[in-house]
Amino acid sequence: MIELAKRGQCVFDDAALIHGLAASPVDEGTWCEIDPSLFEQYNGYYSLGFEHAGATRSYGVVAVGQERIFVQTFRPAGNEPVAWALVCHGYYDHMGLYGHLVAELLERNIAVVGFDQIGHGLSTGPQATISDFQRYIEVLGVVHKLSKRLSVDLPLHWFGQSMGGALTMEYWQQKQLTELNRPTGEMVLLAPLVRPYAWISMRWVFELAKRMVESRPRDVSTNIDNPEFVALLGRDPLQAQTLPVAWVNAMVNWFSRFESLAPSFLEPKILHGYGDRTVSYRHNLPVLERIYPQGQIHIIPPARHHLVNETPAIQAAIWQRLDQACDWITYRGETHGL
Repeated sequence: MIELAKRGQCVFDDAALIHGLAASPVDEGTWCEIDPSLFEQYNGYYSLGFEHAGATRSYGVVAVGQERIFVQTFRPAGNEPVAWALVCHGYYDHMGLYGHLVAELLERNIAVVGFDQIGHGLSTGPQATISDFQRYIEVLGVVHKLSKRLSVDLPLHWFGQSMGGALTMEYWQQKQLTELNRPTGEMVLLAPLVRPYAWISMRWVFELAKRMVESRPRDVSTNIDNPEFVALLGRDPLQAQTLPVAWVNAMVNWFSRFESLAPSFLEPKILHGYGDRTVSYRHNLPVLERIYPQGQIHIIPPARHHLVNETPAIQAAIWQRLDQACDWITYRGETHGL
């Protein structure tokens, strides 16, 4: 297993990097590659320097409307992967926090495409807010096209953590016109968002808040027992410090529609912990069972919410389940025209 250095210990000039990326000349839907030397501080801060293990990297931006979306790739040693994976991060997150997931995938000879959503990480846009989840879906569509060009005839697996799981589900619900129009690899949903924890009591707070304020202060503590990750979040310069009411409204509009969808023929692997106090497993799991009758739900009882950054013991349990349930090398589905 690739060992990551302790994260958040070196200098990282995030403002200079964001400014450089936002100024990149790129037309909508096209890829503009960025000089790797610009990312030395970034890789050091988030322990993403997998070159020491033989991996190769690329960095760039794609344009989606007026926004610039940061995308990076990780190819395993030897540069001949058995598959690719597209990683969709959670709310407030960015790919800098997903080093443990990348390491596990590289160990399995799976190359990785990671991106920062609008308003997250190194991508442009109002921080951590959106008027409609469909804007996230537009970004995901552009990144998916790029990922298909990279993966060619290899499986392209999907990994979605929390909000990234919600967006993965929504994206494929909109695409599945036929049974052939499905992911060419596995769909892995890690504590996917449907409704947040304790929503019945929280909703009245937000009903009042949206009439009075645009945002509320955020508690940056996280629903996880990993002290190293909690410490990183506390000093992460790319973390938003507020919870915009507009984002909550967009989330409610999304799940109100999603929960009424007809059953799907897709077969996601869904992982959840009973210690989760960020999303409601009591409400969400029955919804997911109904929508995905052919899916698999795997419970890791002690796990909390941020599964990609859980303790080493829980990480090991997650990958034991995934390796048993997932076929990492078989191509399925159909690649559609770009």
